[in-house]
Amino acid sequence: MLALGGLFISHRAQPQPTHLDPVAHTVASYNMSALVAGGGSAEVAARARLTAPAAGRSSAASKTGQAAHHSTTPASSSKPTATHSAAPSPAPKLACSGAGGAGGTGMLPDNYVAIVNFLVAHGYTKLAAVGVAGNIYQESKGNPESVGSGGGGLIGWTPLPAGFVTGNTAADLQTQLAALLTYNKGWAQYVPMLNAAKTPTDAAYIYMTYFERPGLPAAANREGAAVAVAQACGIS
Repeated sequence: MLALGGLFISHRAQPQPTHLDPVAHTVASYNMSALVAGGGSAEVAARARLTAPAAGRSSAASKTGQAAHHSTTPASSSKPTATHSAAPSPAPKLACSGAGGAGGTGMLPDNYVAIVNFLVAHGYTKLAAVGVAGNIYQESKGNPESVGSGGGGLIGWTPLPAGFVTGNTAADLQTQLAALLTYNKGWAQYVPMLNAAKTPTDAAYIYMTYFERPGLPAAANREGAAVAVAQACGIS
């Protein structure tokens, strides 16, 4: 389940790619609303590029979020010395060109600049971020207010949680992006693989296969959108 603000989300198990490890039988996955069916040849070619990761789900993260950690400062016999660590510099904002959505350029999803910048600011590589954005294109065209058969939102949460689609697009986008981070933590063992992707298409396929695990992959759409986002933002 995915938890955000005390909200628990249930997912229906979906068929997994044939090369996946046994964790596929325990995943709470999505019943995504597919927008365009992908070609079988694209699926086979995409699978051939990747090597399946080691089996086993991370015990350090789950879809219900992370437990709070507390640290204690030991008492000292001398005067305490204040120490300060420099805060990490925020990632520079990407300069992207091209409009998303139905009236935009090619396969660019709505809100792709905000999506990519958000993910990069939270530790994902630029290529990993465009891979996620490519998947979001297939699920919702980047519209956080998207509602389909039984689900909705950026990545087609099924069932759609209360408070995710409220009509306030800006607020709902931030709510769902935060929820996306929590969901990804449930597959923390695959994040290094995603961040190690060398091309937008590989990043899109990795995210589709090991994170989203949709019933209808449509890999060609996800990969094509990832390429479009990378080109718009000058990411290679």
